[in-house]
Amino acid sequence: MNRWMKIPLYGLLMILFGILSGYLTFTLLTMNRTVDVPDLRGKGMVEANDLLRSKNLYIRLEGDDYDASVPQGFIVRQSIPAGGQVKQGREIGIILSRGSRIAFVPDVVGQTIEQAETVLQPRGIKISKVVYVRSDSAPKDTIIAQRPEPLERGGEQFSVLVSLGDTEAKPDKKEDSQ
Repeated sequence: MNRWMKIPLYGLLMILFGILSGYLTFTLLTMNRTVDVPDLRGKGMVEANDLLRSKNLYIRLEGDDYDASVPQGFIVRQSIPAGGQVKQGREIGIILSRGSRIAFVPDVVGQTIEQAETVLQPRGIKISKVVYVRSDSAPKDTIIAQRPEPLERGGEQFSVLVSLGDTEAKPDKKEDSQ
């Protein structure tokens, strides 16, 4: 073979050998030491950290968010979904629950719905359910009960019981005397 032909052939063989060895190295390094990401939602920080450490993963707090369905201090979301595969030594970001957005609800018993809404609206509370009942003791259109109770820790659901007034219309005394 010609000397000038050997040089490009050797160069081509070296390039192919480099590509093949790079591919094999990358495959071996990425296939080894991968683990499944556990489901951290609803778990506390200590429990989640222990679970991640057992898989040689680390926890990273990325923030917090309001969530009425997850108690305060427990994990709401994670950066890598449960069941995903990652290399060992990687950090999994988490978002902690701040609990319900509404800390305590005010007392609106004895007020009309309109008055109650002006008190509740600035706090981000919406009346979600209104039940009307007859009542001898409360004036018409007055709130006689609420759920959650006054000064109780609440959620996004706020219900009131509203009076329809007396159970039956009372006849005027003038009509009786005639």
